[in-house]
Amino acid sequence: EMTLRAALLDKAGKKINEWELDSRICDCCQTTIAMTDNGPVIIYRDRSDEEIRDMSIVRYVNNEWTQPKTIFPDKWKIAGCPVNGPRADAIGNNLAIAWFSMKDNKGEVKVMFSADAGATFQQPIQIDEGKAIGRVDVVMLDKKTAVVSWMEGSVIKAISVHADGTKDQSVTIAESSDSRSSGFPQMTRSGNQLIFAWTDSKTKTIKLAGLKL
Repeated sequence: EMTLRAALLDKAGKKINEWELDSRICDCCQTTIAMTDNGPVIIYRDRSDEEIRDMSIVRYVNNEWTQPKTIFPDKWKIAGCPVNGPRADAIGNNLAIAWFSMKDNKGEVKVMFSADAGATFQQPIQIDEGKAIGRVDVVMLDKKTAVVSWMEGSVIKAISVHADGTKDQSVTIAESSDSRSSGFPQMTRSGNQLIFAWTDSKTKTIKLAGLKL
């Protein structure tokens, strides 16, 4: 069984402390971390004894890690790793988490906001268009707005989502491939634009695109 662990290092690389955060998690899904004003939060795909693989969060509060907590009960039961982890970003104690789920064979991409560093969450907002395969990323633009990217079939898309539940019109970033070799598109903010990077599985190269905010 795969465990989730964390360590604290000093500037010289010396390990100061380490912890086991969860004794049984999903085998291959990417883990994400965000730094809030209250401390770091880690979000990951958990794994119950019944093979329910929903998203959980642990938070570093008052020099201790909280117990794992499910952020939303998708109740996706799958006896194998979907290799499709969550992503998170924070501004102050405002946190946004995006993730993929596929209960009943229906792919969904959701985003959820927290105003207290992940202690509580608002209701999830579904942003996919019916053919999602996940591979998400998220960047917060301000305390109540996040941009989420994901793959809708072979297309990389992005959308602005607001904490009040409203969404802007989605935009197409690029045509990619739904094959595993196309990897996971990445997104980051640089000044007044978002930069996207993804693998072109045909040419075996990394491509870039910019989107002005």
